[in-house]
Amino acid sequence: MEHATQSEWQAEQLQPAISQRLKKTMAQSELAHAYLFAGPSGSGKKALAQWMALRLFCEHSEAGEPDGTCSECQRILSGNHPDVVVAAPEGRQIKVDTIRRLKAEFGKSAMEGSQKLFIIEDAEKMTTSAANSLLKFIEEPLPGIYILLLTTNKSAVLPTIRSRTQIIELQPLPKKILKEKLNQIKIPTGLQAIALGLTDSTEQIEEWMADDWFNQAVQTVIQWYKECSRTDLIAFVTVQTTLLKTAADRERQMVILDLMALIWRDTLMVASGISENDSLHFIDQLAIIQETAQRYRLDQLLQVSELTLETRHLMDQNVSFQNTAEQLSLRIINVLQR
Repeated sequence: MEHATQSEWQAEQLQPAISQRLKKTMAQSELAHAYLFAGPSGSGKKALAQWMALRLFCEHSEAGEPDGTCSECQRILSGNHPDVVVAAPEGRQIKVDTIRRLKAEFGKSAMEGSQKLFIIEDAEKMTTSAANSLLKFIEEPLPGIYILLLTTNKSAVLPTIRSRTQIIELQPLPKKILKEKLNQIKIPTGLQAIALGLTDSTEQIEEWMADDWFNQAVQTVIQWYKECSRTDLIAFVTVQTTLLKTAADRERQMVILDLMALIWRDTLMVASGISENDSLHFIDQLAIIQETAQRYRLDQLLQVSELTLETRHLMDQNVSFQNTAEQLSLRIINVLQR
């Protein structure tokens, strides 16, 4: 497409069916006042939202497509358009103060035209107070005002919000497309397989790869796994001396706990007779995983895998990462010594 913008191209590539559906809706001037885009990370929610913004405000659209080069498009692409307002979590939540600021914008006339677009990222992170504060503006839409809520967890969005929006379900990206994108940013194959066991978001993976953090995290988890698989209590010490240094904040702590669960999940899969690379993630560690799978009974490995899946629950109960990882190490060793 001669005048296609990068975001439009991304929207079409990531979610072709939904992209075409939205194009038809906008061409017929049948756009709903509120949408909930629900789908996993990296599935194209932001790309679709940005394309809709470009389509609404472009000065020189051709055949219903934004040109991506006019002043309106350029301001949207740079995040500086006064009538395209984006709200996102501050920390782990979208608080009522953020929604109040958004509501103040709702009450204003469009700065330069007759339309305003509001995009709320990670809408599932709205507090109940924030969601209730937003509700009446969704219930009583003003002409020319459109609201897009983006979420990875539709069920975590307040039911009264869901019932007043048009829900669009985005599908996870095919692994082939994900791998192509990761190859483009030169992520090593072994790390690709592990990262794709945790997320479908190439943006998230690229962020993890910054400063070689993800590679370091993987290597520390492999070291810990080898020690646990030998029932070596040094695994307890490794939590303090190595893992803690890698787990600088809660987000990274959760990734490390997920890596622990993933490598023991691979071990359980191998012990169950599944050895295809497409089904495993720590493919570069297959030899040590096979050795561990052969050394222990299936019921032991099943119990270990279940223990790793409990760690997120402990963190949600405000048990510290160090205590969670140390307890997990000791409990795994106890199970494997039986």
